[in-house]
Amino acid sequence: MATKLWVGTDTGNEGDWATAANWSPSGVPANGDDVYIENTSQVIIGEDQSAVTLDSLNIAQSFTGTIGDDSTYLQIGATAVRIGDHSGLSQPAGSGRIKLDLGAAASAVVIENSANISNETNKPPIRIICNHASTTIVTNKGKVGIANDPGETSVCSYIATKYKDNQDSDADVYSGPGVTAAAVVVSGGKHTMAHAGPATVYGGKLITIGSGAITPLTFKNSKGDLRSTGTITLLTIDGASEVDCRRQTVARTIVTCNLDPGGTLHVNASLTITNGPSVVNNMTMIAS
Repeated sequence: MATKLWVGTDTGNEGDWATAANWSPSGVPANGDDVYIENTSQVIIGEDQSAVTLDSLNIAQSFTGTIGDDSTYLQIGATAVRIGDHSGLSQPAGSGRIKLDLGAAASAVVIENSANISNETNKPPIRIICNHASTTIVTNKGKVGIANDPGETSVCSYIATKYKDNQDSDADVYSGPGVTAAAVVVSGGKHTMAHAGPATVYGGKLITIGSGAITPLTFKNSKGDLRSTGTITLLTIDGASEVDCRRQTVARTIVTCNLDPGGTLHVNASLTITNGPSVVNNMTMIAS
């Protein structure tokens, strides 16, 4: 196992991950290595390194180059991935494009920060693809897409959207319709969920879109904007939460709704609640 620092300036091979001279010490990273990418604006082109599983891949906030391009990801496995770490007083801008395809490696991904501005319009600066049922993705701050683009898929065990300083705005995460996740947990920021599966919201806001069935769905001291059309088998809203279902006008169903005292649910006539409060046109329910 070795520690490798990205340099990327070998003449004629600038940005080529697979060039030995682009690394310090010289040599292309191999299985079990720890890779550090920091304090440089040198780009890394998208390459197939999927046969390699690093011990760790560390991309600091001081890296202001790009990884991947409009159509390709850097394909590489890593047991641990950290993006956006920085210990100095001034905050670097970060990278406007980090595209990682972690493949079938079981990865623990932690995103501490991202750039505010992406190199691609209407796409987050950090995009992740993964395909292992044990992979976890935790975002503490920044703009992140998981299987963000049309046709992309990802499999993981856990997606967590958290916060560092500002619970309302630190994190902005999108998990696309091709995601299969055993759990989505939100405790800060905003998470837009376009796929089926369970979700628990302890803070911040969850937005659901698409047609996937979401169950169970639980809100605790948080906010929800339910725009998806898939059936919600069990919706639980505690007394400190507010959930809005009015933005979607297509017929949809909540099988069981538990609305705790003090909790708020906004509905319209296109929503059917099979077991729970009856819906009459547009109304706001506040449990007592």
